[in-house]
Amino acid sequence: MSAASMPKYRAVERQLRARVAELEDGTLLPTEARMCEEYDVSRITLRRAIEEIARDGLVTRHRGHGTKVSRPAPTTTENHVEQGEHFDSRFTGFFGQLTGFGHRVHSDILEFGLVRANTSVAGALRVDRHSEVLHMSRRRYVDGNVHQLSRTWFGPGRFPGIETEDFSEQSLYGCLEEKYGVSIAQQDLSVSLRVPSRDEARTLGITDRQPRLSLQITACSSDGEPFLYGESVFVSTDAHIYFTAGGNRPENP
Repeated sequence: MSAASMPKYRAVERQLRARVAELEDGTLLPTEARMCEEYDVSRITLRRAIEEIARDGLVTRHRGHGTKVSRPAPTTTENHVEQGEHFDSRFTGFFGQLTGFGHRVHSDILEFGLVRANTSVAGALRVDRHSEVLHMSRRRYVDGNVHQLSRTWFGPGRFPGIETEDFSEQSLYGCLEEKYGVSIAQQDLSVSLRVPSRDEARTLGITDRQPRLSLQITACSSDGEPFLYGESVFVSTDAHIYFTAGGNRPENP
């Protein structure tokens, strides 16, 4: 979705999410009157935007005391959505999996633009190291709880205009298939444990130095060419990756 076609409250919501992400828990936001002036919107539009981020637990509203930042806690056993992903031949993706089970999935788009390919990205996408590729970084939530940090790199020039899409509440795989006619024929997966970097820990609200599950995916189209490389690190220390493997049935069992 382009900025021009995006509803005003959605545009304000995205700005508020980015703003809140940089603030400490308990920080008081400016008054509604001041934010209406800052974002050049009506009070009705501003309130709709605040309601959206409040629904995800990013802020709390106190009558007579304003709106405060409320940092969502990582998923716990008391409020549990099992963390991880399930891979089978359907390639539905993270968004499709979780919404299919009735969960609400939302993403903060932290970055979307051109970057230089590092060694891992270049190798996966079969491009020269330091060549320009498109990169998207998302902090992903399930039912309002921080779930994972996801980074995706796209082959250069493969999906023109994709950076104008709004992936805060949209399936990436669905968009690639519907808008660009590209579906996944093969996924190469690598799973490991590693300690998140300081930037990753800060983004995910992690305060310890325990290893987390890390996932690397290379997606290929039917011609065998890689068009997407992704890396994810999960918040939970007990995340799981599930695989469903199929095979040819014997003709004479």
